[in-house]
Amino acid sequence: MVYIKLNRTTLFLIGIVYMQLLAFLYFYLNFIELSESLNPKRQKFFGKSSEQVQIRQNLTENCSNCLPVSNTKLKRAPPIFQGPTNDRQQAIVKAFQHAWTGYKKYAWGHDELRPVSQRFDDPFELGLTIVDSLDTAIIMGLETETREGLEWIRDSLNVSPSRSVNLFETTIRVLGGLLSGFHLTGEDILLKKATKLGDNLLKAFEKSKSPVPKSDVNLQTGDAFSPNRDFSSLAEVTTLQLEFRDLSDLTGDKKYEEVTFNASKHIHKAKCLEYDAITLGARADSYYEYLIKQWLQTKKSIDWLRDDFIQSMKAVKKHLYRQSQPNGLWFIGEITEYKDFYPKMDHLVCFLSGSLVLSHLNSLDENNEHLEMAKQIGDICHKMYDNPTGLGPEIMHFNMENSSDISREDTYVKSLDAHSLLRPEAIEAWFYLYRATKDNKYQEWGWSAFEAIEKYAKVETGGYSSIDNVLRKKIRRRDKMESFFPAETLKYLYLLLSDDQEILPLDRWVFNTEAHPLPIYN
Repeated sequence: MVYIKLNRTTLFLIGIVYMQLLAFLYFYLNFIELSESLNPKRQKFFGKSSEQVQIRQNLTENCSNCLPVSNTKLKRAPPIFQGPTNDRQQAIVKAFQHAWTGYKKYAWGHDELRPVSQRFDDPFELGLTIVDSLDTAIIMGLETETREGLEWIRDSLNVSPSRSVNLFETTIRVLGGLLSGFHLTGEDILLKKATKLGDNLLKAFEKSKSPVPKSDVNLQTGDAFSPNRDFSSLAEVTTLQLEFRDLSDLTGDKKYEEVTFNASKHIHKAKCLEYDAITLGARADSYYEYLIKQWLQTKKSIDWLRDDFIQSMKAVKKHLYRQSQPNGLWFIGEITEYKDFYPKMDHLVCFLSGSLVLSHLNSLDENNEHLEMAKQIGDICHKMYDNPTGLGPEIMHFNMENSSDISREDTYVKSLDAHSLLRPEAIEAWFYLYRATKDNKYQEWGWSAFEAIEKYAKVETGGYSSIDNVLRKKIRRRDKMESFFPAETLKYLYLLLSDDQEILPLDRWVFNTEAHPLPIYN
């Protein structure tokens, strides 16, 4: 044993160093927030500055329904957003502000703006654009727009209107928007409204005799029905679980997860023994998306979700993944009710690229087959934008006939399918592909699509409008700004063009089908 003799001077110096360490530790634990320590590169958006604290205090003052911020049920500190860091991102932010300003001027508190006529639509009576777009404003670092949205939700959002709404659309847009906003801000009024809305939506399950819910529900009376011959589509039944599971995690009430997940279990057990038609487009698409995203959300703990996704992708590759003629462009087609292959692809199907990228990033991809498919889908979705306006049509058709006529085009768009709703799915695909590959072409494709939106869809008095025909430069506007344009399209553009691709990392966050980020829990 070795003894070290310390004199008084040495002991005094050791004591000073020890006290300094204690002081530093005290300061760190009391004045440095967890979220600030997670990513020092970013400036905190909802932080401790006097101005930001005042914003939060103003939202809870004189509000008996608002819980104190200190009582938040957040399990993780909100992420940190610094706002745009390059010219292209700044342009996306200005576009969002232009959309928000037009909506605020002509449609505030209503569901969606009609920018040409400067009027509005109210199919939900839930302030759809505000709730759906709130997390986009947060992610962009827009404090004014965030405060405006939060104040309206606190003071004016009634989640129990006497209105029958679609269970699926209300869940992904409104419930998803409230939950995401809560995770990104910690404002408890968002969770309170989400909980009440979740209770109202569950009536669609309670009024059903099977685990499959009714497709529509009255948010005030609880009356539920399915207007389509009493059927609910595959997507309507299986694109609810991310949101309701998150609500259970936040409230501690497992009923939300259990009731909705029973529908997923029911579909899993039923399998697909009989079918009328097979499509990855409207009314089916997000079923496949939520298989892998639920698996990720539950920290990869439910094996059959993973297995059903892998099996589905094998079937897609075998039955729906084909090449056009004469240039062999890969695309995803459909099978008709007569069991024939139909060479048609909805813009919606571009979502699949993102799901395949997630599979690749989470070690489900044998021999990089899923990543290669994702790239091919990303390419054909870019082909959709190869037209006179540079905007994406709703549907594209493909030539499958072998012909010696080399002048024949691989793709064509029918006039009835040529409208553009400014959908997000292609940009969503490029966002995921850029995260996985870092190939700058995806950023360039996204920027080109945005330039076309600015040129043809922007309404000078405020907002953006859907376009009637992308094949004609002399455009005719449809007078509708879908809530998913600021909620999804602009959000994915902003994230795609970011210098910091660690914002909302894909191993910690999962985006619902309306682009609302929800956390992956341990």
